[in-house]
Amino acid sequence: MRRPARLAALLVLTGLAAAAGSPGRADALSEALLPHVGKRLDVVEMNNGRRFVRPVLERVDVRGGKAAAVRIVEEGRGQATSLSARGIVAIVVDRETVYETEVAGGGAAALRGKLARERQAEEIAALHERMRARGVSPWPELPAEEHAAEVAALEAFVERVREAFPAIVLRQTHEFMVATDMPPAEIGPFLVNLDSMHDLLCDLYGIPRGEPVWKGKCLVIAFRSEDDFHAFEARFMGAPVPRGVHGLCHQSSDGRVVMACHRGPEADAFAHMLVHETSHGFNHRWLSPQRLPNWLNEGLAEWVGTQVVPRSRQVPLKEAQALAFMRRTGTLGPDFLTAANIEAIQYGIASQLVKFLVARDRKKFADFVRGIKEGMTAEESLEAAFQGTLADLVAAFGGAVGVPSLQP
Repeated sequence: MRRPARLAALLVLTGLAAAAGSPGRADALSEALLPHVGKRLDVVEMNNGRRFVRPVLERVDVRGGKAAAVRIVEEGRGQATSLSARGIVAIVVDRETVYETEVAGGGAAALRGKLARERQAEEIAALHERMRARGVSPWPELPAEEHAAEVAALEAFVERVREAFPAIVLRQTHEFMVATDMPPAEIGPFLVNLDSMHDLLCDLYGIPRGEPVWKGKCLVIAFRSEDDFHAFEARFMGAPVPRGVHGLCHQSSDGRVVMACHRGPEADAFAHMLVHETSHGFNHRWLSPQRLPNWLNEGLAEWVGTQVVPRSRQVPLKEAQALAFMRRTGTLGPDFLTAANIEAIQYGIASQLVKFLVARDRKKFADFVRGIKEGMTAEESLEAAFQGTLADLVAAFGGAVGVPSLQP
């Protein structure tokens, strides 16, 4: 049987043609992958549970009309890795599962991988049932077509922005679209920071890397000039922004996230602000639209910023000022646990409180945040995760920072 002309051409052009005289056409795996040679994939999942996230597909080795091995270059590595075709369970490209199969055999590792996938499916089903019982609707799981449509809509939005700001150029990573007037060499390290933030929060919350969180992608519009940032906000986002604000994360009820900012004079401060603001968008898009208490949302954003951009001195300075405030007043400040927007001095308190909870138990902290996204109150979720009330938390935190009689 002759191969289709397009597939045969791909096999020849990529140097992957089967040995001369080999019968039969390429199988489903090579059919699915050959159009993507040289491109970045979302995920390659193996039958032992191992996942390769955001690798570049270097080649597909076809023997006897069937894929025998797949060679990929993992993100951040220079050398290629060869994967046996027999061990591949699923491959996702552009949010679409282009290949999926049940692989027989494989021994104990394959069995563990299968059980892990089944357990994950059961956990997701139980999670959605808990949310429905509390009247909370999870973010819908979007098909690849809707992700692609959202990316196209964001690209069209960027084109409208470029009419007002012609120097804007769009660059994309796997999770982010960044429209900026900064040159490539300048914006490059900040793109790495954004991807690092995304992976950090995936790991914290137990989201398998490569699973979609955003609706399409998160759009970041970054200007060199503060005046351009303010002009953009007024013209395209519909509201003036006070001077001194470096960035804002716009989170829509339909799931779209657009973050806008200006660089400012300090690179580390800019990197921290990018991570801080986009982490708000990540927490908006995780699980459900349920909002986190402002102290937790801001404290998380500050904590993530210190993890991804440890060189920035902004958070340590805020924490030192906040500690002096707590020691002077004996309190967390007005309405810290309930305020819609905490005060500037309370940001350092929020970051220290989140850091305190993460240090006590990272998994329990993730469970605490998850509970709120499932529909619990902060008090209910804290008790479920840490077996303590908010009053208990304040007392323990006060003891840890040297303010033993600390009051909410």
